[in-house]
Amino acid sequence: MNKRTKRLTEENEILCGELSTEAKEVLRNVTGYIQRFGISRYEQEKVRQDIAEMILEGEKRGIPVSETIGDDYQAFCDSVLAEMPRMTGREKLLTIVRDICLFLAVWLPFWIFQYFGSGGTARVTTGDVGWALLVFATGYVYSWLMSRQAFKKHIGYLLAGVMFVAVVLIGAKVLSPNGYVLFTVHIYAAVAAEVILIIVCVILNRIVDQDYKTL
Repeated sequence: MNKRTKRLTEENEILCGELSTEAKEVLRNVTGYIQRFGISRYEQEKVRQDIAEMILEGEKRGIPVSETIGDDYQAFCDSVLAEMPRMTGREKLLTIVRDICLFLAVWLPFWIFQYFGSGGTARVTTGDVGWALLVFATGYVYSWLMSRQAFKKHIGYLLAGVMFVAVVLIGAKVLSPNGYVLFTVHIYAAVAAEVILIIVCVILNRIVDQDYKTL
């Protein structure tokens, strides 16, 4: 996250602290909903700030959030987002690459750990690759489901969470120990790859989180 986005996020956290409990819940759902749209993180925070200020101004006048932005929060968000600039193809591609690198940076240490004490080499199998792809894809589906349910409080949240955990556990149990060996890699090479992934994640994060006009 670049400095400008980080500063705006911190300002929004302070601003949200002045809202009522009901308004905070609405704004939290709004934030989750707008994250599924193709706008930069900085633009997301700008939208969040504008809505928070609107709600806060209404509450200071004794107007509840349902009257300030209407009862249909999703329709309100859609009308606001319709006026926002979307990310370019380049920005979307960088976002996907960043997410993949971040996932690998989190997953790789767990994979390396299981091979410590095995002679300094690790095996990459089709099972390992299958499990990694399964977890990554399931994570995206889970995020999509949560954004779809941002304004609906029902059992969908629980079912989506259970599905995510179940698929990951089954994948870890069934796929990882099986499959053909694709190649072997030295543990130290894997550790070096982890360091490189972290560096790439930091760089891409700074690029992706910039305002689209500055790219």
